[in-house]
Amino acid sequence: MKRFLHLVALSVAVAAIAVTMPNLPASVQAQSRPILLSQNVNFTPPNVTAPGNRQGGTHRGVIRDCPTALCITPLVPMSNIGLTLAESPTFFVYVPQTSAQIEFTLLTENEDEVVYETAFTIDKPGIVGVSIPAADKTKSIEVGKRYVWSFSMIRDPQDRSADLVVKGWVQRIEPQPNIKSSLATSDPMSRLNVYATNGIWYETIATLAQMRRQAPNDSRLTAEWTKLLQSQGLEAVATEPLVKSL
Repeated sequence: MKRFLHLVALSVAVAAIAVTMPNLPASVQAQSRPILLSQNVNFTPPNVTAPGNRQGGTHRGVIRDCPTALCITPLVPMSNIGLTLAESPTFFVYVPQTSAQIEFTLLTENEDEVVYETAFTIDKPGIVGVSIPAADKTKSIEVGKRYVWSFSMIRDPQDRSADLVVKGWVQRIEPQPNIKSSLATSDPMSRLNVYATNGIWYETIATLAQMRRQAPNDSRLTAEWTKLLQSQGLEAVATEPLVKSL
């Protein structure tokens, strides 16, 4: 009986202490979300290759007055081809300071049919993102097919042989069920890591670019962007700003 009364008294004392204690702050009650740098974006290139040279290549003429570090540069993996899950992916390119018009062209694999074409100019040097119109299904890309794309710097509209042209490849794939389920999350960082670890280049870079636009002063995002580009040999443009989105 004494043991029972002792336990009851102890329980009452503990309850009294709990009532008089202040509420703990939310930061102590629950763990804060892990910061970006604890979720490193490690892009894993898939085992695919494509012909061509992404850096300063030209198939319409030879340009000798453009230093490599300042040339128009497509943001594409070392293999010169990137995978996508999207019908209407976004393509990124670094454009140096120029008054020339830049032309983007997406063609079928044999380069015998234009899927989409647009042109733009820039006010300052930096990285531009060009998206295929999602509303126009005639311009979407198909699963299992490869496409060639190019960015052309039009130096002389009357002489297109003077164009400086860089090219890359894109291949759309069907996501595996495990990738689909992993992408069901609404958390952009989680989605970004799914894209990166599965070698989905175009969504990896587009997702990270969008996150940077939404938080331009976030040094952690800037560090991840720089690391991603450096991992694919794009050191020369890794710190250049995002200047335009089409």
